[in-house]
This record gives sequence, C-alpha cells and structure tokens, in this order.
Amino acid sequence: MKIINIVASGDLHQPIPFERLPELPDTNYRYNPENYHGAYTLLSRGKATIYRSGKYIIYGLASLDDIDTAYREFLALLAPIIDPALASPPEVRNIVGMDDFLMKIPLSRLVIALQMEHIEYEPEQFPGLIYRGDAGTALIFTSGKVILTGFKDLNSMEAFASGLKAKIKNVG
Repeated sequence: MKIINIVASGDLHQPIPFERLPELPDTNYRYNPENYHGAYTLLSRGKATIYRSGKYIIYGLASLDDIDTAYREFLALLAPIIDPALASPPEVRNIVGMDDFLMKIPLSRLVIALQMEHIEYEPEQFPGLIYRGDAGTALIFTSGKVILTGFKDLNSMEAFASGLKAKIKNVG
C-alpha cells in the first residue's frame, strides 16, 4: 500500500496579520484574496494553507513522519509575524492511500454480491465503484487498483483494505 496524501490541521490560537505577510520571503507564501481567502505556503515536504483565524491545514505529505517536520518548518516560516508558543500541533484528518489487489475485479458482480450495501456504481458517470465502509471509503477499479480515503491512521486503513480484499476474493 502506498500513501498518496496525508492531511493534518491545527490552530495557531491567534489571528494572523495577513497585512504582514509581505515581511515573509516571497517564495514562502502566496495570497490573492480575489481568488481565495487563505494564504498558501510551500514547504520542503508538502504545503500549508493558513487562514486569518489562525487555523491551518498541512497537506501533500507522503508519510506520517513528515507531519512534525512540516509543522516545525511552517512555524519557523511564520515566526516573524506570530507567536509560535501559542500554536497547537496538527492532527491527522485524512490519509489517502492506493493499493493494488493484483486481480481483476468484476465490479457488476461485486455490486450484486454486496447487495448494493454501502455502494455507488454508475459506470456511465465514473469508471469505478465507490464503497463506503464504517472506517473509510474505497474507490475500486476493475484493474484491481483501489484508492482508500477517509482514514486517520494507517492501521485502520490497512485493516479496511484487507477486509475489502477478502470480500472481493469471495466474489471472484
């Protein structure tokens, strides 16, 4: 299984003076209020969006180990215009992964076998089957590729994928 994206968010617990953003190096932020009300920062690992309220989102990470590194870099970038001591570290909100079940998946048979439970399948609109489980969501393709989303930890994502693979093998 490969991690595609990790999204984490938190709060700096202080309003962000967007008028002071020009004090930051030009390469470290983008802010265009005509396009969006948040400011973007490019980090060495991932990206971050910050809002005037002090809320922030760090995304585009490929590993859980990257979260702390990205957070520390984010605080260091903003340190000239905020008090980093007030900030709270980010919490994981979503992990997106990709797996290859290494088998062809008969989507129409899978729909029938699972009796439409937790499934959306409209091949005229989208080539994959959407399976919504209790722990997360999977986009399942006939090629055997599966996109997993909506997880907050790797263990629950791996358990979900394993259970899903077992269900699919029973249909095979």
